[in-house]
Amino acid sequence: MSGCSSGCCCSHNVDEVQEVQAALATWLKAVSSGSPDAVMTLYADDAVLLPTLAPGVHETAAKRLGYFKVFTANENLQGKVTELHTRVFGDVAINSGLYTFTFKKDGKDVTAPARFSFVYKKTPLGWMIVDHHSSVVPGGH
Repeated sequence: MSGCSSGCCCSHNVDEVQEVQAALATWLKAVSSGSPDAVMTLYADDAVLLPTLAPGVHETAAKRLGYFKVFTANENLQGKVTELHTRVFGDVAINSGLYTFTFKKDGKDVTAPARFSFVYKKTPLGWMIVDHHSSVVPGGH
């Protein structure tokens, strides 16, 4: 995993970069726990989710919860980051990269490589997700 890439406004505060990377690790752990409620605590109330395995924009808590109820119910769900780029711009931060989800569905092993961008806002509760886009990596690339 890589840290801060070059850029005029990027924080070089190693502690903040590690905090934002830890926020992603916390999200992966929550998703793998099977608890949609645990995942929901990581999103700001007005967060926007463009989910990996469902169409549409999930701009309300009810839509996000509906998605995560289905997604976290997948048997043996695990996510692993394979590439990570973290940038911090004051009280806003971004994790971008690649991750792969594995799970069982209808008795079959499923592997879903995806690309992601998480945008976080620093709050008194920590780094909250305000925007999350995840999409399956197109074939052949």
